[in-house]
Amino acid sequence: MNKKFALLALFVTFMSFNLMAHSQESTLSTDASINQEVAPDTAKIRFYVENTGSNLEDIKQKNDKTVNEVVSKIKQKLNQNESVKTIAFRVNNVYANKDKSSIFQKFQVTNGFEVKLKDLNKISEIIKLAIDNGVTMVDRVDFSVEDGEKVCNEMMTSVISVAKNRAQTVAKASGSEILKIKSINPYCSLTTNYVQPKFLNTSLERAMDSASMGGTIETITPGTISARASVNMTYYLK
Repeated sequence: MNKKFALLALFVTFMSFNLMAHSQESTLSTDASINQEVAPDTAKIRFYVENTGSNLEDIKQKNDKTVNEVVSKIKQKLNQNESVKTIAFRVNNVYANKDKSSIFQKFQVTNGFEVKLKDLNKISEIIKLAIDNGVTMVDRVDFSVEDGEKVCNEMMTSVISVAKNRAQTVAKASGSEILKIKSINPYCSLTTNYVQPKFLNTSLERAMDSASMGGTIETITPGTISARASVNMTYYLK
């Protein structure tokens, strides 16, 4: 046989053997998951100041004055790691329908800002302060864990340990031994939790009258954040 063809035949045979050996390798897959309730450490409250009128410049100046004053008072209550930032500025035209036509009525100007709190005990105080100083709408209060990555890393360490122990137990029971990891697919998520203050279902005037008569804004409790970590691991066996 030609030497060149003999080497080619040997090479093809070697490749076929490797492919067959690879296809016959034994593997073991295990799954594990952990669910955990985590206390939030951050609250974000969105506030809006909205006014309407026929003179756009006057409304903008009125909104700016209100926002600047209320933000200044809120900042006096904040710690170093708490903050306020602008989140919205909108100008809309308000129309009325008459004789199947839309007729311009007035301008509507909305300014929005968000307060980030680390001291969750101050939530009700800040909301009342905002309402008492001209805020016309309080959006929902969002609770979260600021360093979610840290929470996920800690949970992932635990869930991988569970998956590995499970794989070792199954392998030992079947008379095998895990060799090394073939693949690993981790997953982790934290949900956000939010509260909508009950007084938002009433008019602003009623909320302010209640406060002036000695009433208080409802106490808002943060609850917990649901965190979930899971992993799928595949091992080679020997």
